[in-house]
Amino acid sequence: CVEDGSCLDLSGRETPAGTLDEAPKRPGIFKIKIEQTPRTDDIHHEVRVARYAAQLARKHAAKRGNGFLITKSDKPTTPNSNAIDQDGTDFSYTTSVYVGSKNKPLRMLVDSGAASTWIMGSTCTKPACKIHDTFGPADSDTYKASTKTFLLQYGTGKVSGTYIEDTLGLAGFSLPVNFGVADDVSDDFNNYPMDGILGLSRVPNAEVPGFASALVDKKLLDKNIFSVNIYRASDLANNGEITFGGVDASKYTGDITYTDTTSPGGSWVIPVDKAGFNGEDSGLKGKVAIIDTGTTYCFMPPADAKSFYSNVPGARVSEDGGSYAVPCTTSISAEFTFSGAKYSIPSKDWVGGKVGGVSTETMCTSNIYSRKATEDGSWLLGDTFLKSVYAVFDLDKSRIGLASKPAVVTPPTSSIATTQKTASSTGPMETSPMETSPSDTSTLIASGSAAQSPTGSASSPDATMTTGSQGFNAIAGSSSVPTEASAASTAAADPGAQAATEDSSASSLLNTHFTLYMAAFIAIAATVL
Repeated sequence: CVEDGSCLDLSGRETPAGTLDEAPKRPGIFKIKIEQTPRTDDIHHEVRVARYAAQLARKHAAKRGNGFLITKSDKPTTPNSNAIDQDGTDFSYTTSVYVGSKNKPLRMLVDSGAASTWIMGSTCTKPACKIHDTFGPADSDTYKASTKTFLLQYGTGKVSGTYIEDTLGLAGFSLPVNFGVADDVSDDFNNYPMDGILGLSRVPNAEVPGFASALVDKKLLDKNIFSVNIYRASDLANNGEITFGGVDASKYTGDITYTDTTSPGGSWVIPVDKAGFNGEDSGLKGKVAIIDTGTTYCFMPPADAKSFYSNVPGARVSEDGGSYAVPCTTSISAEFTFSGAKYSIPSKDWVGGKVGGVSTETMCTSNIYSRKATEDGSWLLGDTFLKSVYAVFDLDKSRIGLASKPAVVTPPTSSIATTQKTASSTGPMETSPMETSPSDTSTLIASGSAAQSPTGSASSPDATMTTGSQGFNAIAGSSSVPTEASAASTAAADPGAQAATEDSSASSLLNTHFTLYMAAFIAIAATVL
């Protein structure tokens, strides 16, 4: 077509644009003039480039069939590794797990603060289940139902369902695990991209061993450890990764320093040597912290937070005492010391958004909150902390290793979506675990690089190991509550059979395991004295 609106057919005859349908329908060459539209605004070039980069980031983000956007990490090259992806805003870190004999991919929250694993079930009719991927008997020939139920009680909702046994496959492994299939999921999960939670903690003498315990029992690894590397979206590193049986030396610098957990064989709680800012100690030696990949921010009781912020110029506590505001120009690092090794958290991670979301505000809310998150006063060091360290969780020796990360060089004009999210606190509470299923025979096979190998039969699943690695991920965590159910109703827990147990800390996370989007909280806590 040419400028005057007419088009040429293959014979060279001009055809009016209005009669184009009558032109010969044969391959040909058509031309049209392309013009550049002049700029009509005064937006600065750097701002325009940053916006364009953000558009590209959204364009190339992996959009799932269920509608949630995921910023994917590169496929790991380290053996026995799975990619850890995120939502593009540093709020949630997930991995892909292949479930059942048909290897159905589900996105699960990577949660070192929870011992229990659960996924949304195909029989669930709640709104959250309708917008996520689910799993049921039709998805696997090795699906083994039980009459045991579980219940996760949140501050504003719940997750409940029935325990089953089937295979979970990731990072070159496939092993049978007892996990929950939820038939009731609260609306709190409507905004979470995960289809379930991969619990990587453990409870001593648990009646329902979780994924971590199953991995140890099956003896698939020479060393029963897993290592976690998460990244901040603004770095554009896309190198999130969980590695089983070893470490990825390219993800850290210097030495890995180990600290024994406070309870051997228990959850991931370690003692704190020092904590403070910019080299100033706040006198908090002897406190303990849960290293929790399933929690977005960091939390400590108000009395500890008061000492912690005493060395931050201009810091002010909120009216409800639940958060601190600091000058938005604050550039000092937060520091935590374990076993003599100090780890620095840059201000870009711990200094959050402007108080109340007001653009002219000069005070910003800290991402290290003044809230008692556990019954025993343990701190929660979540992703705000973990973005700056490489973490190794040693199941054999009940210890956590931490190492600093190499500096990331980011192009100055690159930008990822800057949407500020608010947060609300929710928290699961776990009660008594159920009986374990009979153990299965572990086998080791070499079968390419699939994340999971089908069992090929409807019999009891076996634990298998493949040689490669496959990338995908899962999200933040919580705990579960197994109970005996009556034959008449497997959906309701028997209160008489419930006994207190812990999921996230030695004395449990009570009812406040903080995960992902903590909505109303920032808005309420933003008002400062």
